[in-house]
Amino acid sequence: MTGQKMKRNLEVDTLRGIACVLLVLFHVVGDTPAVGLKIPEGHWVQVFNEALAYIRMPLFSFISGYVYGFRPYQGNAPGFVKGKVRRLLLPLITVGTIFAVVQAFTPGANSTVNQWWLLHIVPVGHFWFLEALFIVFLVVILLEHLKALSTPAGFALTWALCAVLFDYFSPPNYFAAQGAVYLLPFFLAGLACKRFEITGPAARGAAAAVFICAATVAMLFPQYSEQGNSIAALGLGVCSAFLLLRSGWSSRHLAYVGSWSFAIYLLHVFFTAASRILLKKIGVTDTYVLLVMGLAAGLIGPIISALLISRHAGLNLWLLGVTAPKPKATTAPA
Repeated sequence: MTGQKMKRNLEVDTLRGIACVLLVLFHVVGDTPAVGLKIPEGHWVQVFNEALAYIRMPLFSFISGYVYGFRPYQGNAPGFVKGKVRRLLLPLITVGTIFAVVQAFTPGANSTVNQWWLLHIVPVGHFWFLEALFIVFLVVILLEHLKALSTPAGFALTWALCAVLFDYFSPPNYFAAQGAVYLLPFFLAGLACKRFEITGPAARGAAAAVFICAATVAMLFPQYSEQGNSIAALGLGVCSAFLLLRSGWSSRHLAYVGSWSFAIYLLHVFFTAASRILLKKIGVTDTYVLLVMGLAAGLIGPIISALLISRHAGLNLWLLGVTAPKPKATTAPA
Protein backbone atom coordinates (compact mmCIF):
# COMPACT_ATOMS: atom_id res chain seq x y z
CA MET A 1 0.00 0.00 0.00
CA THR A 2 1.49 3.31 -1.05
CA GLY A 3 1.86 6.30 1.22
CA GLN A 4 -0.51 8.26 -1.01
CA LYS A 5 -3.24 5.63 -0.61
CA MET A 6 -2.71 5.53 3.14
CA LYS A 7 -3.00 9.30 3.32
CA ARG A 8 -6.14 9.39 1.19
CA ASN A 9 -7.87 6.79 3.33
CA LEU A 10 -6.87 8.54 6.53
CA GLU A 11 -8.45 11.72 5.19
CA VAL A 12 -11.68 9.91 4.26
CA ASP A 13 -11.95 8.35 7.70
CA THR A 14 -11.24 11.76 9.23
CA LEU A 15 -14.24 13.12 7.34
CA ARG A 16 -16.29 10.20 8.59
CA GLY A 17 -15.19 11.04 12.12
CA ILE A 18 -16.26 14.66 11.68
CA ALA A 19 -19.63 13.53 10.33
CA CYS A 20 -20.08 11.20 13.32
CA VAL A 21 -19.33 13.97 15.81
CA LEU A 22 -21.79 16.31 14.09
CA LEU A 23 -24.50 13.64 14.01
CA VAL A 24 -24.12 12.62 17.64
CA LEU A 25 -24.04 16.27 18.69
CA PHE A 26 -27.28 16.83 16.79
CA HIS A 27 -29.11 14.08 18.66
CA VAL A 28 -27.66 15.07 22.02
CA VAL A 29 -28.81 18.68 21.65
CA GLY A 30 -32.04 17.94 19.77
CA ASP A 31 -33.38 19.64 16.67
CA THR A 32 -35.93 21.69 18.64
CA PRO A 33 -36.18 22.99 22.22
CA ALA A 34 -38.78 20.28 22.89
CA VAL A 35 -36.39 17.34 22.50
CA GLY A 36 -32.87 16.27 23.48
CA LEU A 37 -31.43 18.54 26.13
CA LYS A 38 -34.39 20.91 25.62
CA ILE A 39 -32.14 23.91 25.19
CA PRO A 40 -34.14 27.17 24.80
CA GLU A 41 -34.58 28.76 21.39
CA GLY A 42 -31.84 31.30 20.70
CA HIS A 43 -29.23 29.65 22.93
CA TRP A 44 -25.91 29.57 21.07
CA VAL A 45 -25.73 25.78 21.28
CA GLN A 46 -29.15 25.42 19.67
CA VAL A 47 -28.32 27.99 16.97
CA PHE A 48 -24.98 26.28 16.25
CA ASN A 49 -26.65 22.88 16.07
CA GLU A 50 -29.26 24.15 13.63
CA ALA A 51 -26.62 25.77 11.42
CA LEU A 52 -24.73 22.47 11.15
CA ALA A 53 -27.75 20.95 9.40
CA TYR A 54 -26.38 22.43 6.18
CA ILE A 55 -23.30 20.21 6.55
CA ARG A 56 -24.22 17.15 8.61
CA MET A 57 -26.13 14.75 6.33
CA PRO A 58 -24.70 16.22 3.09
CA LEU A 59 -21.26 15.24 4.40
CA PHE A 60 -22.38 11.66 5.08
CA SER A 61 -23.86 11.40 1.58
CA PHE A 62 -20.86 13.05 -0.11
CA ILE A 63 -18.53 10.57 1.60
CA SER A 64 -20.76 7.69 0.48
CA GLY A 65 -20.51 8.83 -3.12
CA TYR A 66 -16.77 9.40 -2.92
CA VAL A 67 -16.15 5.95 -1.43
CA TYR A 68 -18.49 4.32 -3.97
CA GLY A 69 -16.12 5.72 -6.61
CA PHE A 70 -13.41 3.31 -5.41
CA ARG A 71 -15.61 0.27 -6.12
CA PRO A 72 -18.35 1.35 -8.54
CA TYR A 73 -21.07 -0.77 -10.09
CA GLN A 74 -19.57 -3.13 -12.66
CA GLY A 75 -22.67 -4.64 -14.27
CA ASN A 76 -23.68 -7.36 -11.78
CA ALA A 77 -26.95 -5.78 -10.67
CA PRO A 78 -28.27 -8.71 -8.56
CA GLY A 79 -24.99 -9.03 -6.67
CA PHE A 80 -24.70 -5.28 -6.14
CA VAL A 81 -28.27 -4.96 -4.86
CA LYS A 82 -27.85 -8.01 -2.63
CA GLY A 83 -24.82 -6.40 -1.02
CA LYS A 84 -26.71 -3.18 -0.36
CA VAL A 85 -29.68 -5.06 1.07
CA ARG A 86 -27.35 -6.80 3.50
CA ARG A 87 -25.41 -3.68 4.40
CA LEU A 88 -28.28 -1.18 4.63
CA LEU A 89 -31.69 -2.81 4.87
CA LEU A 90 -30.84 -5.68 7.20
CA PRO A 91 -29.58 -3.36 9.99
CA LEU A 92 -32.53 -1.06 9.26
CA ILE A 93 -34.98 -3.86 9.98
CA THR A 94 -33.20 -5.22 13.05
CA VAL A 95 -31.65 -2.21 14.78
CA GLY A 96 -34.33 0.18 13.54
CA THR A 97 -37.10 -2.02 14.94
CA ILE A 98 -35.27 -2.47 18.25
CA PHE A 99 -34.90 1.31 18.45
CA ALA A 100 -38.61 1.88 17.83
CA VAL A 101 -39.59 -0.66 20.52
CA VAL A 102 -37.10 0.64 23.09
CA GLN A 103 -38.17 4.22 22.44
CA ALA A 104 -41.83 3.29 22.88
CA PHE A 105 -41.31 1.73 26.31
CA THR A 106 -38.56 3.95 27.75
CA PRO A 107 -39.67 6.71 30.15
CA GLY A 108 -38.20 10.04 29.13
CA ALA A 109 -37.86 9.20 25.44
CA ASN A 110 -38.65 12.09 23.11
CA SER A 111 -41.03 10.36 20.68
CA THR A 112 -42.59 7.08 19.67
CA VAL A 113 -44.13 5.31 16.67
CA ASN A 114 -47.83 6.05 16.25
CA GLN A 115 -48.68 3.66 13.41
CA TRP A 116 -46.84 0.40 13.91
CA TRP A 117 -48.29 -1.16 10.76
CA LEU A 118 -46.34 1.47 8.79
CA LEU A 119 -43.05 0.80 10.60
CA HIS A 120 -40.17 1.56 8.20
CA ILE A 121 -42.63 2.35 5.42
CA VAL A 122 -42.79 5.64 7.28
CA PRO A 123 -39.12 6.11 8.29
CA VAL A 124 -38.19 5.74 11.95
CA GLY A 125 -35.89 8.38 13.42
CA HIS A 126 -32.48 8.74 11.83
CA PHE A 127 -32.82 5.36 10.11
CA TRP A 128 -34.37 7.17 7.15
CA PHE A 129 -30.82 7.59 5.85
CA LEU A 130 -30.43 3.84 5.26
CA GLU A 131 -33.62 3.61 3.22
CA ALA A 132 -32.81 6.77 1.28
CA LEU A 133 -29.24 5.66 0.54
CA PHE A 134 -30.52 2.31 -0.73
CA ILE A 135 -32.79 4.14 -3.18
CA VAL A 136 -29.84 6.33 -4.20
CA PHE A 137 -27.82 3.22 -5.05
CA LEU A 138 -30.68 1.87 -7.16
CA VAL A 139 -30.81 5.16 -9.07
CA VAL A 140 -27.04 5.12 -9.51
CA ILE A 141 -27.20 1.59 -10.98
CA LEU A 142 -29.66 2.88 -13.59
CA LEU A 143 -27.53 5.95 -14.33
CA GLU A 144 -24.40 3.82 -14.66
CA HIS A 145 -26.21 1.43 -16.99
CA LEU A 146 -27.29 4.37 -19.17
CA LYS A 147 -23.71 5.70 -19.17
CA ALA A 148 -25.04 9.01 -17.82
CA LEU A 149 -22.14 9.28 -15.37
CA SER A 150 -19.32 8.22 -17.69
CA THR A 151 -18.29 11.62 -19.06
CA PRO A 152 -17.96 15.03 -17.38
CA ALA A 153 -20.64 16.52 -19.66
CA GLY A 154 -23.13 13.71 -19.01
CA PHE A 155 -22.38 13.77 -15.32
CA ALA A 156 -22.88 17.55 -15.14
CA LEU A 157 -26.24 17.33 -16.92
CA THR A 158 -27.39 14.51 -14.65
CA TRP A 159 -26.29 16.38 -11.55
CA ALA A 160 -28.10 19.53 -12.70
CA LEU A 161 -31.34 17.56 -13.12
CA CYS A 162 -30.90 16.12 -9.61
CA ALA A 163 -30.33 19.64 -8.28
CA VAL A 164 -33.62 20.77 -9.83
CA LEU A 165 -35.41 17.84 -8.19
CA PHE A 166 -33.69 18.70 -4.89
CA ASP A 167 -35.11 22.21 -5.03
CA TYR A 168 -38.57 21.60 -6.47
CA PHE A 169 -39.66 17.97 -6.02
CA SER A 170 -41.00 16.60 -2.75
CA PRO A 171 -42.47 13.08 -3.11
CA PRO A 172 -44.53 11.36 -0.39
CA ASN A 173 -42.05 10.29 2.24
CA TYR A 174 -42.73 6.56 2.11
CA PHE A 175 -39.54 4.48 2.28
CA ALA A 176 -37.65 7.78 2.75
CA ALA A 177 -38.28 8.90 -0.84
CA GLN A 178 -37.84 12.53 0.19
CA GLY A 179 -34.54 11.63 1.78
CA ALA A 180 -33.36 9.99 -1.44
CA VAL A 181 -34.12 13.15 -3.44
CA TYR A 182 -32.26 15.12 -0.77
CA LEU A 183 -29.17 12.87 -0.68
CA LEU A 184 -28.70 12.18 -4.40
CA PRO A 185 -26.95 15.42 -5.49
CA PHE A 186 -24.52 15.22 -2.57
CA PHE A 187 -23.78 11.56 -3.34
CA LEU A 188 -23.16 12.36 -7.00
CA ALA A 189 -20.94 15.30 -6.06
CA GLY A 190 -18.77 12.98 -3.99
CA LEU A 191 -18.65 10.46 -6.83
CA ALA A 192 -17.66 13.16 -9.33
CA CYS A 193 -14.91 14.30 -7.01
CA LYS A 194 -13.37 10.81 -7.10
CA ARG A 195 -14.24 9.74 -10.65
CA PHE A 196 -12.89 12.87 -12.33
CA GLU A 197 -10.23 13.62 -9.68
CA ILE A 198 -11.55 17.13 -9.05
CA THR A 199 -8.86 18.91 -7.07
CA GLY A 200 -6.34 21.71 -7.34
CA PRO A 201 -6.33 25.40 -6.34
CA ALA A 202 -8.88 26.46 -8.99
CA ALA A 203 -11.47 23.92 -7.85
CA ARG A 204 -10.93 24.79 -4.18
CA GLY A 205 -11.16 28.51 -4.95
CA ALA A 206 -14.41 28.06 -6.86
CA ALA A 207 -15.86 25.93 -4.06
CA ALA A 208 -14.86 28.52 -1.45
CA ALA A 209 -16.50 31.30 -3.49
CA VAL A 210 -19.73 29.32 -3.87
CA PHE A 211 -19.69 28.45 -0.17
CA ILE A 212 -19.35 32.12 0.81
CA CYS A 213 -22.14 33.16 -1.55
CA ALA A 214 -24.44 30.38 -0.35
CA ALA A 215 -23.74 31.16 3.30
CA THR A 216 -24.48 34.84 2.67
CA VAL A 217 -27.79 33.99 1.02
CA ALA A 218 -28.71 31.62 3.84
CA MET A 219 -28.03 34.29 6.46
CA LEU A 220 -29.66 37.22 4.65
CA PHE A 221 -32.66 35.36 3.22
CA PRO A 222 -33.40 32.46 5.57
CA GLN A 223 -36.98 32.26 4.30
CA TYR A 224 -35.64 31.23 0.89
CA SER A 225 -32.82 29.05 2.16
CA GLU A 226 -34.47 26.15 3.93
CA GLN A 227 -31.94 23.52 4.98
CA GLY A 228 -33.74 20.72 3.16
CA ASN A 229 -34.60 22.06 -0.29
CA SER A 230 -32.86 25.21 -1.45
CA ILE A 231 -30.03 25.98 -3.83
CA ALA A 232 -28.22 27.74 -0.98
CA ALA A 233 -28.42 24.59 1.13
CA LEU A 234 -27.18 22.52 -1.80
CA GLY A 235 -24.24 24.85 -2.36
CA LEU A 236 -23.30 24.87 1.31
CA GLY A 237 -23.48 21.09 1.61
CA VAL A 238 -21.52 20.24 -1.53
CA CYS A 239 -18.84 22.91 -1.10
CA SER A 240 -18.26 22.31 2.61
CA ALA A 241 -17.79 18.57 2.01
CA PHE A 242 -15.50 19.18 -0.97
CA LEU A 243 -13.38 21.73 0.91
CA LEU A 244 -13.06 19.44 3.91
CA LEU A 245 -11.96 16.56 1.69
CA ARG A 246 -9.51 18.57 -0.42
CA SER A 247 -8.07 20.46 2.54
CA GLY A 248 -5.73 17.53 3.03
CA TRP A 249 -6.33 17.65 6.78
CA SER A 250 -6.34 14.40 8.71
CA SER A 251 -6.50 13.33 12.32
CA ARG A 252 -5.79 9.81 13.50
CA HIS A 253 -8.15 10.24 16.46
CA LEU A 254 -11.04 11.36 14.25
CA ALA A 255 -10.09 8.72 11.67
CA TYR A 256 -10.40 6.02 14.32
CA VAL A 257 -13.87 7.30 15.19
CA GLY A 258 -14.66 7.46 11.48
CA SER A 259 -13.59 3.86 10.94
CA TRP A 260 -16.58 2.91 13.12
CA SER A 261 -18.94 5.35 11.42
CA PHE A 262 -21.61 2.81 10.47
CA ALA A 263 -21.86 1.38 13.99
CA ILE A 264 -21.94 4.90 15.43
CA TYR A 265 -24.68 5.89 13.00
CA LEU A 266 -26.78 2.87 13.89
CA LEU A 267 -26.32 2.74 17.65
CA HIS A 268 -25.48 6.20 18.98
CA VAL A 269 -29.06 7.14 19.84
CA PHE A 270 -29.29 4.34 22.39
CA PHE A 271 -26.33 5.76 24.29
CA THR A 272 -27.09 9.47 23.97
CA ALA A 273 -30.61 8.96 25.31
CA ALA A 274 -29.42 6.63 28.09
CA SER A 275 -26.74 9.12 29.14
CA ARG A 276 -29.24 11.99 29.33
CA ILE A 277 -31.87 10.00 31.22
CA LEU A 278 -29.44 8.47 33.74
CA LEU A 279 -27.59 11.72 34.45
CA LYS A 280 -30.83 13.59 35.03
CA LYS A 281 -32.03 10.85 37.37
CA ILE A 282 -28.97 11.36 39.59
CA GLY A 283 -29.48 15.12 39.61
CA VAL A 284 -27.11 16.33 36.89
CA THR A 285 -28.74 19.30 35.17
CA ASP A 286 -25.85 21.37 33.83
CA THR A 287 -26.34 21.67 30.08
CA TYR A 288 -22.65 21.51 29.22
CA VAL A 289 -22.00 18.44 31.38
CA LEU A 290 -24.96 16.67 29.77
CA LEU A 291 -23.69 17.74 26.35
CA VAL A 292 -20.14 16.48 26.82
CA MET A 293 -21.20 13.23 28.48
CA GLY A 294 -23.86 12.58 25.84
CA LEU A 295 -21.37 13.18 23.03
CA ALA A 296 -18.83 10.87 24.64
CA ALA A 297 -21.45 8.16 25.23
CA GLY A 298 -22.72 8.43 21.66
CA LEU A 299 -19.24 7.89 20.23
CA ILE A 300 -17.69 5.41 22.65
CA GLY A 301 -20.75 3.25 23.32
CA PRO A 302 -21.27 2.15 19.70
CA ILE A 303 -17.56 1.39 19.23
CA ILE A 304 -17.51 -0.90 22.27
CA SER A 305 -20.79 -2.47 21.16
CA ALA A 306 -19.46 -3.10 17.66
CA LEU A 307 -16.32 -4.72 19.07
CA LEU A 308 -18.49 -7.09 21.11
CA ILE A 309 -20.95 -7.73 18.26
CA SER A 310 -18.12 -8.51 15.84
CA ARG A 311 -17.18 -11.55 17.93
CA HIS A 312 -20.37 -13.27 16.80
CA ALA A 313 -20.83 -13.78 13.07
CA GLY A 314 -24.62 -13.93 13.30
CA LEU A 315 -24.95 -10.74 15.31
CA ASN A 316 -22.39 -9.04 13.09
CA LEU A 317 -24.50 -9.84 10.06
CA TRP A 318 -27.95 -9.08 11.45
CA LEU A 319 -27.08 -5.98 13.45
CA LEU A 320 -24.26 -4.40 11.45
CA GLY A 321 -24.75 -5.97 8.04
CA VAL A 322 -21.16 -7.21 7.73
CA THR A 323 -19.80 -10.67 7.15
CA ALA A 324 -16.12 -9.93 7.79
CA PRO A 325 -14.16 -8.43 10.70
CA LYS A 326 -14.26 -4.63 10.96
CA PRO A 327 -11.36 -3.12 8.96
CA LYS A 328 -8.87 -0.80 10.56
CA ALA A 329 -8.91 2.92 9.80
CA THR A 330 -5.96 2.68 7.42
CA THR A 331 -7.34 -0.01 5.11
CA ALA A 332 -9.18 0.68 1.87
CA PRO A 333 -12.44 2.63 2.34
CA ALA A 334 -15.53 0.48 2.76
